[in-house]
Amino acid sequence: MIKPIVSFLILASIAFAEGARLKGFPNFVAEEARTLKKKKGKKSKMEITNLTYKQPLSGFFVMVHDCDMVSPLFTFGQPSSDELQALAEGGELEPLRTYYDGMDGVHSIQLNPNGGALLPGASVEFEINELKDYRCLTVAAMAVNTNDCFVALNGVKVDGSFTYTEPGLDAGTEENNEACTHIPGPACDDTSGNMGGDENGYVHVHRGIHGGGDLDASEYDWRNPMVEFKLY
Repeated sequence: MIKPIVSFLILASIAFAEGARLKGFPNFVAEEARTLKKKKGKKSKMEITNLTYKQPLSGFFVMVHDCDMVSPLFTFGQPSSDELQALAEGGELEPLRTYYDGMDGVHSIQLNPNGGALLPGASVEFEINELKDYRCLTVAAMAVNTNDCFVALNGVKVDGSFTYTEPGLDAGTEENNEACTHIPGPACDDTSGNMGGDENGYVHVHRGIHGGGDLDASEYDWRNPMVEFKLY
């Protein structure tokens, strides 16, 4: 099935790769970061750094929640949810917001606090609420020059400052054919579409780009870790 195609321009002032348009994406540049629930609490700062060479990351889904009451974003070795599939294949944040918003134990949800794609080598810093009764943090984004790779913190318990370096993960929902007809990132022409293709797999560590389709592995492959998360 062909997913809806909504292109957006990555910041024009930053020269990057082959054109800087992402097909199949919500308009992250125009969309403002939204905090969907607000309660008084201690504010912390998060910094996210893209450690890759040519793998932009989509807008981020950021959720502060109770550690026990809220179901995890994923479980290794288990199939992805439909909402995670939408993120991993097309960078879509709204399905995750809709699923978690209003759930008992969810304190706050932010969409796209990075204000657009997080380019390779770049960092973004933003504030999040950290409450005594809500001590877990979930963060996720798509690696856009892939079929269904994503990065995430999956319900990490917050006991103070931390630094995590995390690998790219495979949602197991789309075959890694590396074909531009299935990839929304700037490695491909923005008119080539972003088709879905069932893999019927499970969440696992991504195997990277092998050059079996339209992508040159020497340009778009990576060695894990893919992203660094800092909280302070």
